[in-house]
Amino acid sequence: MSRTARFLATVVVLALLAAPAVAQVTDDDLSAAEQEVATTRAELEVLAAELEAATVRSIELDTELARINRSVFETQVQVEASLEQLQARAVELYTAAASNRVSLVFFSGTPEQLGAGLSYLESLAIDDEQLINDLGGLQTEYERQLGVLAQLEQEQQRNVARLDAATSALNDRLDAAQASYVVLVEQRRIEDEERRRIEEELRRLEEERLRAEQAARDATSTTTTTIVSTTSTAAGETTTTLTGESTTTTTVVVAAGGLVCPIDGFSAFTDTWGAARSGGRGHQGVDMLAARGTPTVAIESGTIRRMGNGGLGGITIWLTGQSGDEYYYAHLDDWAPGLSVGQSVSVGELVGYVGSTGNASYSVPHLHFEFHPGGGPAINPYPLAKELCG
Repeated sequence: MSRTARFLATVVVLALLAAPAVAQVTDDDLSAAEQEVATTRAELEVLAAELEAATVRSIELDTELARINRSVFETQVQVEASLEQLQARAVELYTAAASNRVSLVFFSGTPEQLGAGLSYLESLAIDDEQLINDLGGLQTEYERQLGVLAQLEQEQQRNVARLDAATSALNDRLDAAQASYVVLVEQRRIEDEERRRIEEELRRLEEERLRAEQAARDATSTTTTTIVSTTSTAAGETTTTLTGESTTTTTVVVAAGGLVCPIDGFSAFTDTWGAARSGGRGHQGVDMLAARGTPTVAIESGTIRRMGNGGLGGITIWLTGQSGDEYYYAHLDDWAPGLSVGQSVSVGELVGYVGSTGNASYSVPHLHFEFHPGGGPAINPYPLAKELCG
């Protein structure tokens, strides 16, 4: 080997020895951080399931309370009507006694009149007894319904406390999880940049070494062809090959089919498709819990078809993907700056932020996400969200 070649080889070795640790973050550090995020997600999914159960029970209790309240009102009206009838009968009997109409039947009438008078009094007694019995039954039912109402109200109070506790715990954990997630992403970015810097430096040094060796061979009239190639692979990946060794660096996490998770941050969710919702509705999406303000992004490249602000969904977006599938984002805290209807967006582009607008004001911040294949009816989006978001 020539003096120049030996010198360049020495430079390569020194560069390797002098290269700093990758932002002082090892693969083990990243693995541990990823495991922590995964563990947190699993724990929060348990809390999310508890919150969902409490939410469904709250809706059921609201429905039952409304029904019992209607029954109590109707029974109360019947009780008041029965009381009015009894009062009218009391006035009628009092008036009859005061005018001696009844006593005349007994003391100055013929035997035929006396018999008719007795029959009349018997019928009055039967009618009065029925009125009293009806009133007693209604009063008993009224008191029973009030007892059921009190029990339901107590359960609702306990359930509200359960909701408050779950909401508070989730909000605290989601904020902390998002902070950890941001740190992990930044660690990955620093590591990737450092790896790319080292790879570029090694590639440059290797090319200089190869040129020096080639020059040495040319000087001795020996010719050898050496190929160094850099190729591109699937979307989001760049593979650099150096003298038979391959290193792959992923810069954009894009799943097969060109899709990404609609939340660019930490999220936790469970399968709530078809679960009870207010007004007798069934849940038509998946509630992806995340810290307020977490970015939401275009799940695939497409066009913003509709934007709304109000009603059950609060701040919403309809995205029509290039595939023809449609996606509905609801309860956003806000849209991305400058976002407009008809705008084209690229996969992973910012479209909004996680919030709790619309009828989600009580709950923890979350993205209500719907999936409409081909622009048709919604189907359960949980499998898609799980595949993309983990």
